[in-house]
Amino acid sequence: MSVQLEFVGHACFRLWQDGLPAIVMDPYGHATVRLKDDGTRLEAHTVIVSSRTDPAHDNVEFVAGNPRVINALEVARSQSDVVINGEPLITVEAAEAPGHTLHSPNDNALYAFKANDLWILHMGDLGYELTPEQLAPFVDHCDVFLVITGEANTPSHDELDRMIDFLRPKWVVPMHYNLPPITFDMSTIEKFLEHRAGDPIIRVRHHTVALPLPIVKPGHSAIVVLEPSGYTPTTRVK
Repeated sequence: MSVQLEFVGHACFRLWQDGLPAIVMDPYGHATVRLKDDGTRLEAHTVIVSSRTDPAHDNVEFVAGNPRVINALEVARSQSDVVINGEPLITVEAAEAPGHTLHSPNDNALYAFKANDLWILHMGDLGYELTPEQLAPFVDHCDVFLVITGEANTPSHDELDRMIDFLRPKWVVPMHYNLPPITFDMSTIEKFLEHRAGDPIIRVRHHTVALPLPIVKPGHSAIVVLEPSGYTPTTRVK
């Protein structure tokens, strides 16, 4: 049974499997991308957000109906047990900047959950490199790594290298990068791809991909480039 992963835009994804409810991750809001209740909102049973303080990551109104909303930061702080698809949600508290004060609005959490036989790790709104000790809960729980690549209040590409190399995901899906109309002074996907030139690149040329994908180059994470479904880019991915 395959897992369908849809890149909605910015840091937002939707995931579903046969016979199981859909999950939306970090739904976004942005002044240049108006989200209205006009029939275009996402359908999902569960919404996971990295925090409830950033409209670019916690716009739960983007999801129709009355979904279950899980705040990953709250789960990380309370160390409570939250179950997704019969497996625990794994969370690690972080922030947009190191050395943040307690309960800063920029606090958020990375989170991972299991879908079929794959662990999906969402990077939240992380702004700096995490150490191996901080990443340890995600070891062997990171088949698909949804990675922030925009280099604006985020880890540098060199810092991402060390995190990717430590976790060794099979597939890396870039997100949170410069794709007009959402820019935020971020770098483009092409810069990240050039930086990871030794990795195979899978350009899906669609917003949704079925996982797992074939292993293209053993020992290397394949970079899976998707196009957003939530808006029409003014500059398309080449």
